[in-house]
Amino acid sequence: MRASLLAIGVVFLAACTASGPHRSEIAAADLLSGDTLGPSFAAGATPVIPLEDARALDDEMLAFARGIDDVADESAQAGLLLDAMKRQGLFALDYNDTSTHTVSETFHERRGNCLSFTMLFVELARAVGLRVHFQLVDVPPRWSHDRDLVVIANHVNAIIESRFGKELVVDFNAADFHGDYRMRRIGDDYAAALYYTNLGAEALLRRDFASSFALLREAVQHHADIAAPWVNLGVLFGKLGRFDYAEAAYMRALDAEPGDRSAVTNLVGVYTALGDTARAEEYRERVRHYRDLNPYYHYARAQTAFAEMRLEDALGELRHAIRLKNDDREFYALQGETLEALGRDADAAKSFARARAVTRQDALVRESALLRTSTTSGRLPPSPAAAPEPSLYLLTQP
Repeated sequence: MRASLLAIGVVFLAACTASGPHRSEIAAADLLSGDTLGPSFAAGATPVIPLEDARALDDEMLAFARGIDDVADESAQAGLLLDAMKRQGLFALDYNDTSTHTVSETFHERRGNCLSFTMLFVELARAVGLRVHFQLVDVPPRWSHDRDLVVIANHVNAIIESRFGKELVVDFNAADFHGDYRMRRIGDDYAAALYYTNLGAEALLRRDFASSFALLREAVQHHADIAAPWVNLGVLFGKLGRFDYAEAAYMRALDAEPGDRSAVTNLVGVYTALGDTARAEEYRERVRHYRDLNPYYHYARAQTAFAEMRLEDALGELRHAIRLKNDDREFYALQGETLEALGRDADAAKSFARARAVTRQDALVRESALLRTSTTSGRLPPSPAAAPEPSLYLLTQP
């Protein structure tokens, strides 16, 4: 994530009241056993696709990869693989934010989200001998509504190692890829946890609670020190009325990633449901503080105001967003549209010029080590002015 958002994340680390956070006494083993939820939630009651099956290449896919593994240069190998994938039609895909598939399904059915596409590329790249890893991209938060849930989009790509010290990034959303987003390499166990977290979130969106629990439990078993599966488990427990277990799950999320905004936001609802008004207000104040310092919160409010033709309100929110972060082209573009709608053409032209300047700066950064590919874009709808709790993690392409 970019520098200004990193600073925001620290807010919650220092925002404890004198009373200190409440600590649930429910152990992780109890959270994951499913005993409190009934027999259909017990371990083994709901089948979960094994990871080796999710990542497996079949004979047709292995045949597709042949002929590339004898190229010595990693850059040339990567280029040949991407060209072959384009010829195969793998970049003209049916992109679906909430559709996580196995490697084989993505290859044969030509559909999935950024995690599905990246898993496919990683397995094909490894089959031809490339040293490739998953990489988590801290993109700005984007929200999408699903009735009483709000889905927070994240992003993942792949990074190829080179013997000559150059690293090549393969991102299936080059149009929205910014070189200044913070990226961090993650291991296969972490990527597996993200895969099962996605499947668990999708099952929760379908209201298939037993499957969701089994998949999120699998995610935690692959990598317990990630907030996302614990947050989603908290959402699930809350949907089932077990707010004591939801609180414990959110606390596990905060253990893994202190200050995680979804866990903090969702705890407001938990303490409200438990009748603990003091703690609910404590966490509500943390959420307010985060939103005030979050440029993307103000941008979301500006989007809503613009859609409702409250143009002066939109300008005010955009000025606030730009004060907090002055290098996001989307802020200036919306500012230009708003000024244009107000008839202030000269000011609008200045905003559009600034948006173009920021875009050029991003392009220069991306040129350094990015293999550009493209899929059909799956941008989420505009963010709401204030994301309601509970919020749910899903690794999608924003």
